[in-house]
Amino acid sequence: MYDLTARKVVDEVSVAGGVRYVIWSQNGAYVAFMSKHNVLLAGKNLEYYHSFHENIRVKSGAWDENGVFVYATLSHVKYCLPNGDSGIIHSLPTPIYIVRVHKQTLYFIDREQKVNKMRLNCSEYLFKLSLHKRNFNDVKMWMTNGRLCGNAVIGYLKSKGFPEVALHFVEDQQTRFNLALEYGHIEEAMTAAAELDDTSCWNRLGLEALRQGNQQIVEMVYQKTMNFDALSFLYLITGNTNKLKKMLKIAEKRGDVMSRFNNALMLGNVEERVKIMAETGQVPLAALTAKAHNLTEFMEKLEDQLQSNDISAHIPNKTRL
Repeated sequence: MYDLTARKVVDEVSVAGGVRYVIWSQNGAYVAFMSKHNVLLAGKNLEYYHSFHENIRVKSGAWDENGVFVYATLSHVKYCLPNGDSGIIHSLPTPIYIVRVHKQTLYFIDREQKVNKMRLNCSEYLFKLSLHKRNFNDVKMWMTNGRLCGNAVIGYLKSKGFPEVALHFVEDQQTRFNLALEYGHIEEAMTAAAELDDTSCWNRLGLEALRQGNQQIVEMVYQKTMNFDALSFLYLITGNTNKLKKMLKIAEKRGDVMSRFNNALMLGNVEERVKIMAETGQVPLAALTAKAHNLTEFMEKLEDQLQSNDISAHIPNKTRL
């Protein structure tokens, strides 16, 4: 950039490939330098924004009123935002030379030197521009009116760090669940999991809730999936002895001996452990446990049972308390 009056260079930027065309935006805020296969975007003071390479020749381009550069190659009309986001608007049957882009209309000259215009589908790049500027009302409008609720848009929102925006527009519950879980939106994930009602989804939700320390959701998930052992351990580490006692009763009703024993162990309920061992035929262990904890009400009955079964002779004297 050269000041004719002062006769000095004001600003400069390095451009690869040799510049063929320089295209300024109407408000002078942006400039594009076009070479045979490269385009570089810069600001009004030649501050570097973004550059990209095309495998086929770049023929022409123009800035629209929103600060988006629309350019044509031999086979496509494409766009590029100053932040580097780019994409294809549509393909071309024959090459064109863009003159102007204004209000979603493209003005161009064809190879027969005729001036034409065509309507552009600008929904995609206007959506990305609104997101870049954090104009979320416009984001919603473009996603709704432009029918942009595809996986590509969801992936774009995720990559830009706006998963909560995608959640407002995604209707598929599995996609909502994965998206919410990936970014830690536990309440949204729980709502989607309730709709799906799938065991694998509940398990994944439980792991994420446990990671976040959300005790209520962890408890709900364990109850939903009937993960009784994990539920008992949760009550143990949170000190909820009342619910742990309920788990003991549930285990007894279910006839799950190991679960019943583990719950009694976590509760410190020695009497229950002695009963369980005696009921399952482990009378010597029951007798030793009763003696170790001085449970006289059990000792006599267990000793009688041992003698009747001639088992007491097999218990070493040194183990007797």
